[in-house]
Amino acid sequence: MARLGYKRFNLSYGERLRYRALRPDRESSESASDASRGGFENWREGEPTSLSERAGAALVALGLTGSEVKAYVALLKGGTMTASDVSREARIPYSKVYDALESLHSKGWVEEQKSRPIVYTAKPPDTALEELKSRQETARREREQVALEELMSVYVSRGEQEKPDIWIMRGTNEILSRVKNLLLNCRSELLIALPPQLLPFSERIEPLLGALKEKGVKCLVLTSPEVAAEDAARLSRYAEVRTRKTMYGGGLVSDSREVVLLLGGGDQGSLPLAIWASHHGLASFAKDYFEFLWSSQGTTKV
Repeated sequence: MARLGYKRFNLSYGERLRYRALRPDRESSESASDASRGGFENWREGEPTSLSERAGAALVALGLTGSEVKAYVALLKGGTMTASDVSREARIPYSKVYDALESLHSKGWVEEQKSRPIVYTAKPPDTALEELKSRQETARREREQVALEELMSVYVSRGEQEKPDIWIMRGTNEILSRVKNLLLNCRSELLIALPPQLLPFSERIEPLLGALKEKGVKCLVLTSPEVAAEDAARLSRYAEVRTRKTMYGGGLVSDSREVVLLLGGGDQGSLPLAIWASHHGLASFAKDYFEFLWSSQGTTKV
């Protein structure tokens, strides 16, 4: 039986983009033939966008409609334009162009100037995509938090712990994944011992540290005076920071009940090694030791 593709049907521009975003594997041969003839411009006479089919499908997958893709490309080419200009250049019906432009504005792809008539300017693609990434990351964290809180309440209500008290972790990705879970579970207090060799990884958890600060979580960071001043200042946005010349390893303690301790490794090709524990005694010991170092002589406030 012959395979049916979107070319067998009279699909709209946006429907074609969505079809490609959902079925890239089934349409690869058709994509190649379209690209050889100039991409989207040859799908239908008068389609003005010069994007490749692959790029158009990617924009649809990122949340734009076919009309929004055409309007955005028209603005990139034409600069500041009125809705009438966009309608003419992008070949979008005038009755629909305002909806497309307002949607692009709400999604952060274009800027809108409240003049008479209203004019629109496309944001640079890298800026628009970075803002999109930031909004999606924020939304993803919120969904994770909602799901985690309810799932944990179900788990805890069983009245039993099926996971072991102590886990040994090997490798950066596994350790960072457990650290992120620890941060998501934190409610009131977070203690971090951060030797210089762990500083590069702090950038990967900064969004979660920012979220904890917004929730009012008390965060203390003990690091080395070898850390650059700008790095210490960056950490100070989320926590109270102190430095100490002698650091004995690194780790995190959350709410006196959960702990990650770095045991070493990561040098000369060896995998870093760490322990995660929800053991109350170990977490309490780690907290007491951190507080001893935090308050002892030789520790300096940044």
